[in-house]
Amino acid sequence: MKAVILTSQRSGSTFLQQCLDAHPSIKCYGELLVGGNLVAPAPLQGRRLPTKAYRYLMIRGWDPVGIMDRYYGREEAPVVAFKLMYNHADRPRVKDYLAVHREIRIIHLRRDNVLKQHVSRLLLSAKRERAWQPHTDHPVTVVSVRVSPQEAIEDMRRVRNYFLEFERLLSGHRKVELTYESLFDGCTLSREALAKLAGLLEIEPMPISSGLVKMNPNELQQMVENYDELAEALAGTEFERFLD
Repeated sequence: MKAVILTSQRSGSTFLQQCLDAHPSIKCYGELLVGGNLVAPAPLQGRRLPTKAYRYLMIRGWDPVGIMDRYYGREEAPVVAFKLMYNHADRPRVKDYLAVHREIRIIHLRRDNVLKQHVSRLLLSAKRERAWQPHTDHPVTVVSVRVSPQEAIEDMRRVRNYFLEFERLLSGHRKVELTYESLFDGCTLSREALAKLAGLLEIEPMPISSGLVKMNPNELQQMVENYDELAEALAGTEFERFLD
């Protein structure tokens, strides 16, 4: 069976990917179209752009259809899946591939609080233990960032529009919708999410987990240096409900 996790950055997708890959009936890679399944050489690790360039070249990222055909042609497990970001899927050849191959089952993952998602993306560039540290398996230093209200609004609308666009494009596929907010039970996939996935992928439901831990606090006020300015700008907008 073919499947894909369709999502955007900082939505819990790596946690979900690792949980799925831990199930004995599933092989699930990371961001396949940009070589997310490859480990960069030691000198490049912790350096974002060199790592991305290495992976893109090794995976032949200019041929996304070839990448997907090769991957789905494997028989590593009853279910083969990978993680696909909106910005990687937003290419005519990839869209056409997904639309035509209606046998691909869609796990559409989104984060309801798109404001926290935007802030989390900004915090990727903040130095913690390493210059680039998108995930961690242990607690890390809490950092904060200044947020442009206008850029935040534009980004939140962009993510929302991507979700709606792909919902329309893939309306004929078998799919489930999961949210970041209902995904976790500690380090284990929640019962709600597992039940939906078991039905979609026709797998035995069993506890599956990831070694990742949450990097950022729940409170925006701890992450946003100009929280009062941001709150004032979002007052009266459709995004006001996402404030602390």
